[in-house]
Amino acid sequence: MKNLIYIFIVAFAVVSCNAPMNHDSEKKAEANKAKVQRFYDEVMNAHNTAMIDSFCYTDFVDHNPDQGHTGQGTEELKNTMKEFFTAYPDLKVTTNFMIAQGDTVMAHVTMTGTNSGPMMGMPATNKQISIEGIDVIAIKDGKATNRWGFFDSMKMMNQLGLMNPPPGQGQPMPEGEKK
Repeated sequence: MKNLIYIFIVAFAVVSCNAPMNHDSEKKAEANKAKVQRFYDEVMNAHNTAMIDSFCYTDFVDHNPDQGHTGQGTEELKNTMKEFFTAYPDLKVTTNFMIAQGDTVMAHVTMTGTNSGPMMGMPATNKQISIEGIDVIAIKDGKATNRWGFFDSMKMMNQLGLMNPPPGQGQPMPEGEKK
């Protein structure tokens, strides 16, 4: 019986010692999620590139930059965003959900907008898009250091009328390719 009580005391002590650390980690994760949401609201949805400096370090790296961009630094990010806001003046980002662990936030988002401005040298299509994507953001001391992003570019190009959907997605397969 003494051994059982001793085990409970040791277990309680271990759990108690880890609780503040877990609580601090949860607080940090929640603060990082809030920071990413503020970026979507104050930069993306407000079309305010001037706010980028308050969210990202100057040596920020986008590991999946848009075509024609290097992804290196906040000035490059501002240029990318300005081009996107020109192409989609009504761009809106809606967060579907976020998950955070430590200094990393993963967000599943939906971007909507109307291509009423030039995009990558192409004239406006005046067509609407609604695409989903994933952003993975690394944060250090409250500012983003890195981003990895994956968006359904094929769906966007299809919605803009710039390419045909793959067979089986709204278009019949050519006769010779049917199984």
